[in-house]
Amino acid sequence: MTENTAVQAEATASEAPKKLTLHGTEYLLPASSDQWPLAALEGFEEGKIVAALRSLLGPEQWARLKEAGATLSDLNTLAEQVAAAYGFESAGE
Repeated sequence: MTENTAVQAEATASEAPKKLTLHGTEYLLPASSDQWPLAALEGFEEGKIVAALRSLLGPEQWARLKEAGATLSDLNTLAEQVAAAYGFESAGE
C-alpha cells in the first residue's frame, strides 16, 4: 500500500463528518467520499469547483458561505481542505 493509498484509506474510514473551517466558520461534509452526491463528483471531475463545493456543502451551508461574502480565494481554500480531508493530492483528483 503506497503512502497516498494509506492516507486515502484512513480518510475514508471514519464515520464522523469532515470539518472544514473558513474565517472561523465550520462547515461539515460527508464522512467519506463514498457518500458524496453525484453532482459533487461530476463537478470535481469536470473542474467545476464552485459546482462541486455547492453540492458538497448543501443548500444551507452554501447560503451561509455566500452570506459571509466568500471569494474565489476562499473557495480555493475550501477545495484544498476538501482534498486534504479526503486524502487526495488535489481537489481535481
